[in-house]
Amino acid sequence: MKEYCEMKHGKKTIWKRMSAFLLAAVLMFGAMLQFPVTAEAASCKSLGKAALEATGGSGKLKYQTTKADEFGGFTIAEAEKVSSIVYLCDEKEVYSLCVAKASSKAKADELLKSLKAYKEHNSGSDYLSDYSSDEQKVFKNALCGKKGKYVWYIAMSASKSVNKKGQTALKKQL
Repeated sequence: MKEYCEMKHGKKTIWKRMSAFLLAAVLMFGAMLQFPVTAEAASCKSLGKAALEATGGSGKLKYQTTKADEFGGFTIAEAEKVSSIVYLCDEKEVYSLCVAKASSKAKADELLKSLKAYKEHNSGSDYLSDYSSDEQKVFKNALCGKKGKYVWYIAMSASKSVNKKGQTALKKQL
């Protein structure tokens, strides 16, 4: 009888240990699934919306796309490094807002270089001759930035402080 009790008691202990292990495994797996969901809560669309609201320039924008090859700041090869994008602009592509997510952080670094080159090109004297002085200021005071896999180009105002408000709102979402 004593052997029977020890055997029965031993099975309960093993069952309790297995249950505890399974519960811990399920909780760990659940936590792993939850992390990417919260990390990916930001989307290009929500980030663009936050920047747009902060700059107050939505009335100037007439065109919107989610195709990376339609944004003039990226070549076709660079557009292939983009996993998602939102690009908004006016008819002349002066007032514009672009938020893109690269497929990796290393590719985001490359895209940021492209955005900086795009800004420099847009601020060049030859390019600006077709634009008014206010429009020229928009190009010159545009902001480029990067955080994680996300990059952005904000040219919503001739005032750099207004563009910075958009950048700050965007960063808060990340």
